[in-house]
Amino acid sequence: MSETASLSEKLDELIFWTKFSALPTFIALLKDALRDDIDKLVYELSDGERSTRDIARIISRGGRRITHTTVANMWQKLSLMNLVMPARRRGRYRRVVSLESIGIEVPSIEVIYEERRESSE
Repeated sequence: MSETASLSEKLDELIFWTKFSALPTFIALLKDALRDDIDKLVYELSDGERSTRDIARIISRGGRRITHTTVANMWQKLSLMNLVMPARRRGRYRRVVSLESIGIEVPSIEVIYEERRESSE
């Protein structure tokens, strides 16, 4: 094994254990920041490819009105908390980890629509 490969392997192991040790704190911070289904959907849909308008349109299709400005404001808040990272495309953000991968249920768009219909009846 070359010295470079050995260093790379050690670096990968160091990164793994660093992430592993920070995970409980990260999950607690994420749960505190994502208080409702809309927050969770904005976070989950933040893949670095979708714009604020794309995310607002997807969520609004489910029956809940949200503006692209609201999504942008949420991105700013989440960015300050280091819960999203700037994407390659300027002005867009991507989530650090998917919610399902850390045991947080992601609501479907239809669930939000049904909850809204029931509360208006």
